[in-house]
Amino acid sequence: MHVIAVANQKGGVGKTTTTINLAAALAWYGRRVLIIDFDPQGHLSESQGFDEDELTSPATLAGLLLGQFEGRLDTLIRQAADNLWIIPTNEDMFLLESQLYSKAGREYLLSRLLDALAPAFDVCLIDCPPSLTALTDAALVASQVRSEGPTSGRILVPVQSEHSTKRALRLLFKQIMTIRNALRVGLEVAGLVVNFYDNRKGKIVTTTYQALQSIEGVPVLATIGDRKEMREAWANQTSVDGYAPDSEAARWYRELACELFPELKNTEPAEVAS
Repeated sequence: MHVIAVANQKGGVGKTTTTINLAAALAWYGRRVLIIDFDPQGHLSESQGFDEDELTSPATLAGLLLGQFEGRLDTLIRQAADNLWIIPTNEDMFLLESQLYSKAGREYLLSRLLDALAPAFDVCLIDCPPSLTALTDAALVASQVRSEGPTSGRILVPVQSEHSTKRALRLLFKQIMTIRNALRVGLEVAGLVVNFYDNRKGKIVTTTYQALQSIEGVPVLATIGDRKEMREAWANQTSVDGYAPDSEAARWYRELACELFPELKNTEPAEVAS
């Protein structure tokens, strides 16, 4: 299973939007996709119509990671669409953060869970919280590059083209380097997704975009404009592919899927092995 941590500690950059719509694009291509809502705020779970009141402790993601739930893993998984499943979050995740610091090997808890789930899925996307804390560290470690084992992955970084983006990226890349060195794990940044881009917003937007394009070794994989179909899809608790499959926005996410998985290029969905 290929694991992609969708990460940026800066809020409002489109992490959840990227996660949902990239997952739907991969599912459109026939991949069996699992989303982990790893953000305690639960925007992704809410946006897909999952009620956190349906999740009862300890049968939650937090309960599982803390060793309080020992039931079947599939009881935590909800199907959102064809080829697309979600492990939703609930308010227990707010308590998980503080409790993780007392757990030995906390950075590997999510990685071990995904190893167990790997036979059932082709791709896992992790919607990370807007912070550089233990939850994000665990998500980054879960996306490590491995030559052997049931999973291997990369990090995808959504951004906006605005002045504060460069500092946020420096902090994120510094954290990635710290984890690499401290835990001796291979972490690879696949690239950036520039969200809500509109060059009519002025010079800061366009010059920041140029600066993002010039970051060595970190390509801009997709530039996503601001389209009404994306907002309407969110309001209708679905992906843009589920809401407007023929829209320009849906095409952008399919192109992003192909950038991450080149074998999908020029391939019709029915021809892609599940």
